[in-house]
Amino acid sequence: MFKKILAVIFVFALALGVVATPAQAAVPVNYESSIQVRNLTGTPGTINLTFYNLSGAIVGTPLADDIAANETKSYYQSTMPVAAGFIGSVVISSNVEIAAMSNIVGLNASTKPISYAAYSGFGAGAMSAYLPTLFKDNYGYNTFFYVQNTGTATTAVSIAYSDGTTASIPALGPGQSGVVNQKSETHTPKVFSGTVTSTVAPVAVTVVEEGPTLFSYTGFGAGSVNPLMPLINQNNYGYFTGVQIMNTGAAATVVTVDYTPSISGTACFETRTVPAGGSKTFSQFVFYQNQTETDPAFDTDCVMGETFIGSAKVTANTAAAPLVAVVNQLQLAQVKGGAYVGFDPAQGGAKIVYPLIMDRNYGYFTSHSIVNVGTTEIAVGALSCLFTGTASTGPVSLTIANAAAIPADGSWTLNHQGLLGNGFVGGATCTGPAGALLVGTSNQLGTGTSYTGVDTLLVSEGFVVD
Repeated sequence: MFKKILAVIFVFALALGVVATPAQAAVPVNYESSIQVRNLTGTPGTINLTFYNLSGAIVGTPLADDIAANETKSYYQSTMPVAAGFIGSVVISSNVEIAAMSNIVGLNASTKPISYAAYSGFGAGAMSAYLPTLFKDNYGYNTFFYVQNTGTATTAVSIAYSDGTTASIPALGPGQSGVVNQKSETHTPKVFSGTVTSTVAPVAVTVVEEGPTLFSYTGFGAGSVNPLMPLINQNNYGYFTGVQIMNTGAAATVVTVDYTPSISGTACFETRTVPAGGSKTFSQFVFYQNQTETDPAFDTDCVMGETFIGSAKVTANTAAAPLVAVVNQLQLAQVKGGAYVGFDPAQGGAKIVYPLIMDRNYGYFTSHSIVNVGTTEIAVGALSCLFTGTASTGPVSLTIANAAAIPADGSWTLNHQGLLGNGFVGGATCTGPAGALLVGTSNQLGTGTSYTGVDTLLVSEGFVVD
């Protein structure tokens, strides 16, 4: 039996904090969620969705559904066995291997969508979770996170922040979720990090960054010496990227990040000191925005103001500290933002699965970025993506392969707009040659006049399949 956990689900749930901002850059008053589940196999199967409220009790009758081979199923509030006002989590089980993700929609007081975010489901919990990016009153942004007990025994949870403050959840029952809101806590810095520790049972953590735009990411159970970020987007039609790298080790380390272009830009590097238990922002202040540098280890040859579209990787880490990273993309003028988590290259695989792919679906389309984290170049046509779903003309099954060779640490970025069929909704399974090591991300973006001033950018991770 395969299981996926979505640690936080909002369905018309009251927001945890409201800040007065302009109409086209508002903090959501309510939230709503959708769920996407993809069958990773060529065999039909069944899936079961079980919903838990914040007390850990099952709500409604678990939803059982059939899922065809390589099919993506989508669920919305009207098709979930929970009523409006539900706040909680969901566990998805299946007799075939699956991947699951969730889109969160921020609503204003009139229930109009004003912002969107996405995050991936968990295969399992961990005893610790590392949160590189947390906010309190940071230019209108605040964070909150949900902690779900994924085990079978009641556990106590403690939270240690990089500014020295702490928080706790004294008792969290099996299946139960608890919420921790940074706006109601005492923090001096506006940007900081946190470590969640459970005493008895594994937990899963999902973070929401709410403000003029909406971001979401999942907490890390472990770090990597050389994390990799598949998509860095700088000075590209107003978009810029900030990468928060957190040192989960016990000693400070000097970190160098190498930037490798895929579509635009010049290869370059950036070096900074990352304190133990803390995080530092990379990329933003060497491509997009100048700041006064006080770190004696700081160094870079990146070109400020240059358009850069490519990937990034930690190539030096003096203390060999375990690192985790969150990547935030933001477009201030058009009010659009999204976040994803960095990857451990050692966890790459020959197959990447994207549960949700779109082409001109009510103005939405997707793109993907896949990085070759192996040591061997991938030849032209050796990495192919099978897109399956439904367009306005009917079922679609289409294979698209890489048109250029992908060197080690190089990436393949593909825009799906105009490729898959008008109104296409489905998923993709991307397979490289035997022994390939791949990681990847996906962007969703809504365009058109109806989305002006609305945060329609959603960013999430592809699922690595061995």
